[in-house]
Amino acid sequence: MRRLRTESLLTRRILGVGAALLIAVVSALVPNNSSDDEQGGASRLSRFSSGLRVGGGAGQSGEIAQRYIVIYRGTVRDPKAKTDRLQGREGFRAAHRYKNAVKGFAAKLSARQLERLRTDPDVAFIAEDRAVKAVAPVPLATGDSAPTGVRRMEAATATTAREASGAHVAVVDSGVDLDHPDLNVIPGVNCINSGASPDDDNGHGTHVAGSIAAKNNGSGVVGVAPATRVYAVKVLDSGGSGSWSSVICGIDWVTGTRSDGDPSNDIAVANLSLGGPGTPIQSCSTTTDPLHRAVCASTAAGVVYVVAAGNSGWDFDYPSEPDTPAAYPEALTVTAVADSDGLPGGSGGTACNQSDDKYASFSNYAATTAGAAHTIAGPGVCIRSTYPGGGYASMSGTSMATPHVAGAVALCLVEAGIPGPCAGLSPPQIIAKMRSIAEAQTASSTGYGFTGDPVRPVQGRYYGYLSWAGLAPAAPAPDATAPSVTSVSPPDGSTGVSTGARVAVTFDEPMDKAATESAFSLVNSTDGAEVGGSFSWSGNTMTFAPSSLLQGGTTYAATVGTGAADAAGNQLEAERTWSFKTVSAVTKPPAAATVQSGKLRAGTYANLGADDNVYFQVTSTSSGTRTTSWYGTIKGVTNSLRTLSVTYKGKNSATCSQTIYVYNWSNSSWVTVDSRSVGTTEVLVEKSPSGTLASYVSGSSGDGDVRVRVRCTKSSGFYTSADLVTITFSAP
Repeated sequence: MRRLRTESLLTRRILGVGAALLIAVVSALVPNNSSDDEQGGASRLSRFSSGLRVGGGAGQSGEIAQRYIVIYRGTVRDPKAKTDRLQGREGFRAAHRYKNAVKGFAAKLSARQLERLRTDPDVAFIAEDRAVKAVAPVPLATGDSAPTGVRRMEAATATTAREASGAHVAVVDSGVDLDHPDLNVIPGVNCINSGASPDDDNGHGTHVAGSIAAKNNGSGVVGVAPATRVYAVKVLDSGGSGSWSSVICGIDWVTGTRSDGDPSNDIAVANLSLGGPGTPIQSCSTTTDPLHRAVCASTAAGVVYVVAAGNSGWDFDYPSEPDTPAAYPEALTVTAVADSDGLPGGSGGTACNQSDDKYASFSNYAATTAGAAHTIAGPGVCIRSTYPGGGYASMSGTSMATPHVAGAVALCLVEAGIPGPCAGLSPPQIIAKMRSIAEAQTASSTGYGFTGDPVRPVQGRYYGYLSWAGLAPAAPAPDATAPSVTSVSPPDGSTGVSTGARVAVTFDEPMDKAATESAFSLVNSTDGAEVGGSFSWSGNTMTFAPSSLLQGGTTYAATVGTGAADAAGNQLEAERTWSFKTVSAVTKPPAAATVQSGKLRAGTYANLGADDNVYFQVTSTSSGTRTTSWYGTIKGVTNSLRTLSVTYKGKNSATCSQTIYVYNWSNSSWVTVDSRSVGTTEVLVEKSPSGTLASYVSGSSGDGDVRVRVRCTKSSGFYTSADLVTITFSAP
């Protein structure tokens, strides 16, 4: 379709005359092991002649000399370390490093460095870095009044406004005025000057932020979602220029908020009022476009991308040379609608030389089914919004339409703490929901739409339905239902419960934690003593951890009283009490002792039952590695034991290497439970073997034997003095 256009239209795009304003210039890819001659072609050069000026240092199609984006394969686990190694080996310096949305870096590379990196097996592909600009605003006609886009989407009236969304929005742009009194803005990242403030030195990003979230504070303007927290992500410089590497840096930072362990800073919506010509669109799994790959990964992490369609008055989804990120299927792409009075009906006259309630003449549109599937419209003509220095300004463009929709997405997620229609949905589902809401509003409200929407279409051009922000979430009915206990652990009537057990109670709804903890008690049924401990919560489950081990063979009663209340203050209707019995712990000494290496020096197995400094002694062998090795046999141990621990206390006449074992009857091997050097001072060892405990008891049922071996080695003679050997086990 684009190739059928007249030369005058093409010339308007190249020179940026009238409404055909410059979008960003995007990279052509340089895959591994391919030459530069394989890229580009006559079509690209015909569209972007030498008359096009993009960023400093950019060529005819936007390439920035010797600057590249290197993307690693997914198998690279530590991209920082990999980049450090490459820097040291090749001698370049990375300008940006990526680890969240994609793995890799951006850097200025010589031809030799580029060639060597292409052969690195960890490099998936390399793309030329290119210049990028904000989607430029259409100039405001002198004397025209301030726009009313927020009212046209029914996010506000002359007397009312919406409330703040709890969904955080990233403005990926020229930064945001961090001190503007009409904005609730948080510094994010500066991808132009690393480490510097992401303050706005251009104005474009601040204007975008105001349309999203300017406060309802009695002065200035009101955004679609007033006072919603916006994060300043600076990827464009003071002239509104940047590069794909800086945009990817911003997306990488946005994605990182979703996995940094701090849910309070999670970005839910990202506004990208920038873009440029790209390469044919591929799937997320096959694309070698680094920007597309970054958007795919960020979307998978839960971020909704709302992007500008562009201001060239043509199809952004032209298959061979699409505008990106507008053409990415993962984005919600926004076209611009003119409105002069904040009302439907088309009777408001002109605004900035554009007819009321009609598609903006400069706006890009979709011309394919794939492009139409993620397109929506927003007010983008004569939009008044915030501006750096605490001021306000009016601008036009799809850049201005996009934040109206980004604000609407934030409200669809949550408003004033109340989940909206988009709550719990994935980014693709949210895009579908926003488009279906817009379509339903156009169908149900006479005149809500505009000339150019699917009800009043322009042949060959799809601008989408006008986004609607009037769908406020319904306030929930007051909660008057009493909570109930759905499960307890240990279950009522349990026996053989571990003495280290915790007690858990699960409720059917969120609870008042303080009130519920106060209503809980755990009591020793034998002596009536209440057990002390601490509480923790996971969702609707309260867990009580006793401050010390419970007594073995003892019944405990747990109670949740009627003082337990849900988050709305409704109390438990009836007290819930249950009981359980802990395992019985038994301690036994050996009933026999067998010397394996060395000779009995003094004592018998009977000396091993008490810590009384009366010893069972073994003298080491007299040749080779001097060794003492002996084991004690403990009888009458149940095969259904729940716990098992070994206690040994002893010393040696000289320091030797001591190892304590327990015999595994199932595979006829000695299993090490402790190993250390022990000298002339007694050392106490208390350890438990791992694995299936019944394997350490002879036989397969009933009672059996447990063997504990003590072995020590040294280069010269010595003797071992064993003071205490016991095992402690618990049975049901």
